[in-house]
Amino acid sequence: MWKYVTRRLLWMIVTSISVAILIFTVMYFVPGDPAQMALGTEATAEELNAYREMLGLNDSFLVQLGKYLYNTFIRFDFGTSYAYHTPVMEEFASRLPRTLALGWICLIIDALIGIPLGVTCALHRNSIWDQGFLVLAMVGVSIPNFWLALLMVMLFTNKLHLLPSFGIGTWKHWVMPIIAGSLSGVAMNARQTRSAVLETIRADFVTTAKAKGVKAHDVTYKHMLPNALIPIVGGIGQRFGSAIAGTVVIETVFSFPGIGTYMMNGITARDYPVVRSCVLVLALFAAVATLLTDLAYGFIDPRIKAQYVNYAAKKRREDQA
Repeated sequence: MWKYVTRRLLWMIVTSISVAILIFTVMYFVPGDPAQMALGTEATAEELNAYREMLGLNDSFLVQLGKYLYNTFIRFDFGTSYAYHTPVMEEFASRLPRTLALGWICLIIDALIGIPLGVTCALHRNSIWDQGFLVLAMVGVSIPNFWLALLMVMLFTNKLHLLPSFGIGTWKHWVMPIIAGSLSGVAMNARQTRSAVLETIRADFVTTAKAKGVKAHDVTYKHMLPNALIPIVGGIGQRFGSAIAGTVVIETVFSFPGIGTYMMNGITARDYPVVRSCVLVLALFAAVATLLTDLAYGFIDPRIKAQYVNYAAKKRREDQA
């Protein structure tokens, strides 16, 4: 098991370096001049050239790429923002906890509401409640979160004057971003749970438990749900990565001071250090989410854990032979 984790961690390093090279290459060839964006249209050619020289933009592609990889992965220095004139790492220290908090809250709400709702609909399959849920779930999955966010701003801020539409001053500032970020996740988790429970509801072990007189609640939550957790955990793992990345749109709509807003402002200003660092961090979160999901499979399903153990024992026998 530990060899598997070590191998996955090494692959995460390879993935991170690959993402860093890719995003650096894209930002290098994308149209736009950071010096022109920073100094304005009235700057002279000499001023623009001096500014590019100060930022190292006059170096060749390979030289800039080498410096970027060295600073990022050896010195752990993400550089200084062209627009904010502050170290990117300092901005991350203040913004990343807010983005993580928003993503985690949305993820917890997705699970706490979506899983019980999906179980309930599976136990009452084809009822009017189940059919109504399927319609609402389809609507929830189909509605773009940015469109929902704009509708909420128009209703709760402009019309009813109940909730603020930007900032993080009080708990009221978090209500609309959390709702906009959670709706689609609740619908997807509920649909995934419903499908997974329906696949196990007629299994032999469920029939045996019912024949032994086990209570319906225990049959559902001690027998059916644990055996249906594999696809549910997989969906939650995917939602973990997308919850962090998905806050980019939500933060932009509500002017939420997190990583998403920071990255969007960096894209607008051609702030290369900001954009490269934000994309790299989001990619790392996606890789970590995938690793945690795979490890959770082993703890949930003993059969998967046994595969890891048997594979390790087989490798030891081959090495000894």
